[in-house]
Amino acid sequence: MKKKIIILALLPLMLMGCDSLFDVGDTDKVYDGPPLLGFFPLQQEVSQADGTITVEVQLIAEQRTSDLPVTFSVNGSSTAVAGTHFNITTPSPVTLAAGTSTVDIEIELIDGSLNAGDDSVTLILDMEGTADVQADPNLDQSRTFIAP
Repeated sequence: MKKKIIILALLPLMLMGCDSLFDVGDTDKVYDGPPLLGFFPLQQEVSQADGTITVEVQLIAEQRTSDLPVTFSVNGSSTAVAGTHFNITTPSPVTLAAGTSTVDIEIELIDGSLNAGDDSVTLILDMEGTADVQADPNLDQSRTFIAP
């Protein structure tokens, strides 16, 4: 019986000694994987009357000391049509400036291109990686649903 009581008393002390091992990732918040690129948001719903919207390109890594050009394109399966439903006012490639982690792609929505009762159209953007920074396969596509 004494052994069981001693074991039960020592068990919390042993677990408290491991506490710092479990907290390291929670407090440091350091990404140590390969540098990656991604879109944010991956999906959004907007109204054609919203005017200008943005999709952000994010660098998931330590900020770079040199500019990084990032190429994007409109996916062929988009149901939204350039010049009819939207205009991308930020040309591809966008440049992630040295010392920064994000850059915005501006998209102008064309009001009146959809009538009330029409279905939403979808704008899909694809991102291409570079030679030294790949696009994360889970974050390399952004969908914008444009509603009347």
